[in-house]
Amino acid sequence: YQSLALTGASVSIVKYIRSTSSSQSNERMDITVKMPHVTVPKDDTYFCTKKLIPTGNYSTPGYTPHATQSVAHHMLLYACEIPGEENVQTWYCDGMAASSSTSGSLPHGSTCNSAATLVWAWAKDAPAFKLPKGVGFPVGPSTKLRYLVLQVHVKSMAKANAGGMENVWVTAHSTPVPQPKIAGIYISASSYETIKPNKTRNWDIVCNIYKDDIEMHPFAFRTHAHKLGVEVMGYRVRNEKWSLIGHKNPQLPEAFYKVKNTHLVIKKGDWLASRCVMHNFRNRVTMTGSKHTDEMCNFYIMYWTPRTKNTQSLATKECNNGYPWVHWRNYFTTLPKLPKY
Repeated sequence: YQSLALTGASVSIVKYIRSTSSSQSNERMDITVKMPHVTVPKDDTYFCTKKLIPTGNYSTPGYTPHATQSVAHHMLLYACEIPGEENVQTWYCDGMAASSSTSGSLPHGSTCNSAATLVWAWAKDAPAFKLPKGVGFPVGPSTKLRYLVLQVHVKSMAKANAGGMENVWVTAHSTPVPQPKIAGIYISASSYETIKPNKTRNWDIVCNIYKDDIEMHPFAFRTHAHKLGVEVMGYRVRNEKWSLIGHKNPQLPEAFYKVKNTHLVIKKGDWLASRCVMHNFRNRVTMTGSKHTDEMCNFYIMYWTPRTKNTQSLATKECNNGYPWVHWRNYFTTLPKLPKY
């Protein structure tokens, strides 16, 4: 093998050549983005760490996580044009960006300061994930996405400071060979929700695809909620006909799961409808928020679209809405037969 030396200890890149006669298609680049040693000031701290991608362009068709849910509530990997902080290796980010009460010498910032693409997500001890053959997320100078930024939401300060942060990283399995299909992610997220004590309710999200002419071919989905989530589901709605993209109990490992309907296509004019079934077993009101004791309702769609001259990478698409303005029945005259859960 040939090792490529990089500044900083948080990223290592190894180029494997299977034989001296290997063609370029047999090369693989393993890019490991690792959280450096940090002192965690409190539970629910968000850290980001970055690394410049070496000269060259790559596609990332798979990811292997290294973390445990007892330490990390979630990990998100972004490809960014400009990271949230350019002058330091690690910083407090997103959920911590506006917090002035966080002690420590690290600065606060966003995850990315410009063009950004979410390329992978992990929670609850989810396993490794591999994209379908011929599909990948393009990264590198020609896409303007020159950095990989790993965001880690630390669940337990005590376990992290006892050595848990030394085992938090992700390996992006990459190739210099352009893939014929470009991967992207669409996120439906609840923007503001509450649930009263000892109640069950649905958190609905409805999004219309009206800006983009590209066709999205969903091949994987991911659900995300915290302790109160019972089931999360997502549909494509076209002319009042509902097509299930996927559903999952969010208390299971929060991996990307395969979409069973391989012929499903999302086009301009379609609707995306998501729902989180929440049961509040607590004796207090619970609201959406960035802490693991708050709640969230997210439905992720990972899709592919053909690579073209004008489509070199796909920015992450996101739709945020919810209670008290959004209910499925206010948008559609027909409702689906819900999956069993």
